[in-house]
Amino acid sequence: MLTKDKITTENFESLKVETARLREDTQKQEEALEDIRVLREYALDRGMPDEVVQLYLEESLIHQHSYMEKAEPEALANMKRAVEMAGDYVAKNKMVEWESRIHRFLGRVADYEKKYQEAADYYKKAIAEVALDPKFGENRALAFEYRGFLILDDLRLGDTKAAVAAAEKLYDDYESTAEGAELKARDFTTWAVWRSGVYINLCRALIDMGLLEEYRDAIVKWLDLAESNFQAPDGAVTWSDFGFRKNEIIKVRDVVGGVKQ
Repeated sequence: MLTKDKITTENFESLKVETARLREDTQKQEEALEDIRVLREYALDRGMPDEVVQLYLEESLIHQHSYMEKAEPEALANMKRAVEMAGDYVAKNKMVEWESRIHRFLGRVADYEKKYQEAADYYKKAIAEVALDPKFGENRALAFEYRGFLILDDLRLGDTKAAVAAAEKLYDDYESTAEGAELKARDFTTWAVWRSGVYINLCRALIDMGLLEEYRDAIVKWLDLAESNFQAPDGAVTWSDFGFRKNEIIKVRDVVGGVKQ
């Protein structure tokens, strides 16, 4: 477990990266949560506002993972509280460059609360503001993730066939566009998590909507495609075993009653 006396300005960033890796390990969520809070306290003490925001959002992701695994109301409440604390900090310090990311996370909370129109509105704001995000320069595919979430809300609120077509196009965009190719080359793990999530989330939404029988064959195909993204090309460095995504696929396959083709 990390303690403040082990943190320096020189090793802070590497510790933050290591903590992000821990939060993607299904067995190390509590350790990651404790380390995030220690790092955030250090950042608050030393006036590191960007790092404070990122660490609030990292905490939110851990609570999101917990909610995805167990569907416990407390986990969702903790997720929402961490996002709201990040939003309050951003507003207080007039950090407009972080508003897109805050809206992205508020959209996720609204989705889990089944407030789909509210979530869609948040994602539209996130997409409109994404070019201001501090990480946009190094990751122009940020909006791809937000588009994926918005498609799911459009699916629940409107034309199912149009939303499915949009999801299939987005999945292809991760491979066929400059933004997608740049992300894949620079950070294969994030690329694979985001791209696989397009189809995993689409499958779950269709099942939730009672459309399993209509889309059964497509769902089996999409799950296979999603799973194929976890095989890194030669030379690619990964920082996750994709445990959360793999578990999601297993759960959806259990519902479908299908196996990998």
